[in-house]
Amino acid sequence: MQIDTNSLIVDKEQLINFFKDGSKASGLKIGTEHEKFLFNIKTKKPIGYQGPQSIEKIFELLEQNGWIPIHDEKSVVGLKKNNKSITLEPGLQIELSGEPLDNVHETCKEVNEYLDEMVEVCKKLNIGLVGNGFNPNATFNEISKLPKKRYDIMRNYMPTRGTHGLDMMHRTCGTQINLDYKNEEDYKIKTRVATCLIPIALSIFSNSPFTESKLNNYLSYRSFIWQNTDSDRSGLIDFFMSDENSFEKYVDFALDVPMYFVTRNNKILDASGESFRNFLTGDLKKIPNIKPDLKDWEAHISTIFHEIRIKTYMEIRSADSCSWSGLCSIPAFWTGLLYDEESLNHAHDLTKDWKFEEVNNAYLEAAKNGLNTNMRNEPIFEHANKFIEISKQGLVRRGIKNRSNKDESIFLNEIQEMIKSRKTPATMLIEKYNSSWKENINILFDEEAF
Repeated sequence: MQIDTNSLIVDKEQLINFFKDGSKASGLKIGTEHEKFLFNIKTKKPIGYQGPQSIEKIFELLEQNGWIPIHDEKSVVGLKKNNKSITLEPGLQIELSGEPLDNVHETCKEVNEYLDEMVEVCKKLNIGLVGNGFNPNATFNEISKLPKKRYDIMRNYMPTRGTHGLDMMHRTCGTQINLDYKNEEDYKIKTRVATCLIPIALSIFSNSPFTESKLNNYLSYRSFIWQNTDSDRSGLIDFFMSDENSFEKYVDFALDVPMYFVTRNNKILDASGESFRNFLTGDLKKIPNIKPDLKDWEAHISTIFHEIRIKTYMEIRSADSCSWSGLCSIPAFWTGLLYDEESLNHAHDLTKDWKFEEVNNAYLEAAKNGLNTNMRNEPIFEHANKFIEISKQGLVRRGIKNRSNKDESIFLNEIQEMIKSRKTPATMLIEKYNSSWKENINILFDEEAF
């Protein structure tokens, strides 16, 4: 159903219906959003927004390929083409928000086409791209800042809420999967199962063991950063594992997450720390006597950064930025589990007795210990083997094949072998760093770049 985002909000029921109207009885889609670091091939350091090797130069070349610029006041902050967009994170991390697609084959094709185009453009400028959950070598002061009003507001607000918010904004990169829910009951099952599996997915796709050219004693330092960003809007959501879960429960929860900003007349206005509940009654202290429409609600829920976020679809945000092949395996893992009814029911049966506290403890520990984290008296690698196989069976049952007559389960082969050997992208990077790289982080940018 098409949602009219210009409608003035007059009661909470509209907010509940916003999520309810996102339900899709059929034609469930897969969306992938993935971030990368851009670096000067010679110095291995981050590029700037302006200059001969810069975001502006990349965008100029992409515009020649038919991409249309997106402006924030006077600055170009992104590009769009068809239903895809290229955007920038606060530290100039570059992100593709892909189209909603029918299957993982299409998702992987989109990834390949985008990366081929980006590599070709960047090569002309002596710029490289690398997928890693945390910038491997740059100090905070070496990161250029995107000139965007909403990010200025966040930069001022973040240090008041946690210890690592600015690092999250400027030095992390992630991979996000967007999936549909059929109805409220389907939403409840999917959010419960996905929450239970976040520590497992975090461990499988961990890829950020370096900080400022040294090992940081974490496998997913990006996850540690998020865990210490802002308790109001990051981490796991406890009621997703409760019988109380509902669209209304999520609305009440989101209403209590402090705001960042309001947009009026194409201007971003600072509303940081304000209550959306007060916004509903026109009682914002910083911007009095205005009331929200559904565009304001849509903007507000986009500033909620938990590992699972609900819009008119479900976002799963647990994976570090990764290799080329990882960008196909991550959506495959979740699609096989959540889009095949037998796999979803199997996963739900296995996790229905899990408690939030034990899942959350594993989530916090997995950032450091990954597959060796203990969860429910079993190391996570045992859980990983089990749920990857369930996902694989789901993808086989979906029976969607490519031109070579191979189904979507092919995208899980690599990670299945990695987990059997108890390796992840992070542990393999650590091995290289300690052996063939001889602790020279610059080699990462030569060997691991796209």
